[in-house]
Amino acid sequence: KEFKKSKNILNILLPNFVRERVRTGQRFIAEDQGVVTIIFIDIMDFDNIVSMHQPGELIEFLDKIYNAFDQMCNLHNLQKIETVGKSYMACGGLKAIEKHFRNRSIKHHTIRILNFAFESLEYVKKRTLKNGDPIAVKIGIHTGKVISGVVGQHKPQFSLVGDTVNRTSRMCSKCRPNMIHMTEDTQKYLKHLPDLKFESQQTDAKGLGIITTYFVTKRSAKRPKTGNMQSI
Repeated sequence: KEFKKSKNILNILLPNFVRERVRTGQRFIAEDQGVVTIIFIDIMDFDNIVSMHQPGELIEFLDKIYNAFDQMCNLHNLQKIETVGKSYMACGGLKAIEKHFRNRSIKHHTIRILNFAFESLEYVKKRTLKNGDPIAVKIGIHTGKVISGVVGQHKPQFSLVGDTVNRTSRMCSKCRPNMIHMTEDTQKYLKHLPDLKFESQQTDAKGLGIITTYFVTKRSAKRPKTGNMQSI
């Protein structure tokens, strides 16, 4: 019974490709993943959302959104990394996942992450809070090198470590409401795609200085009128 309970916990906490290694007793798991693409999605005005919901309502609210994100992640062959309160983090390009799909024709992880970002944004824009106000998110994307590993013994967690994580977080924090914000390191993989429109700007990112970043939209998409946007 205890073994089954522990197995279920591992199923929740760890990706498939590291689960068996933990079960067989491997204590130290770390791997250089090379170049990957990371996405952060932050729910805006989260403190106000917390204040207007009862505890059970808040968990149900987050559960619906994050379950939808999980399904989209799986659809695009991405790996969910974690959810912490208002933030959802996922990654494309992890070696074990890319190796699994090597014999299939799948798109580069930057494209899959961006498609996930567009779908997540559309999902959120169709939902409202209990008072009828729209939900707004910020989305940040960056492509770079990371180290992956499992940290913790009693509650092991799969984590990504490196400057790439920090840069993705900066893109998210500097994003406009309901937009997708990325670094030049990601944009260079996507700039050839004809259906994308990029808006460049100089961004003062904490710890990075002034860097060139990009907001991306679909050319066919109509941006919402400012007058239709409401605060949460």
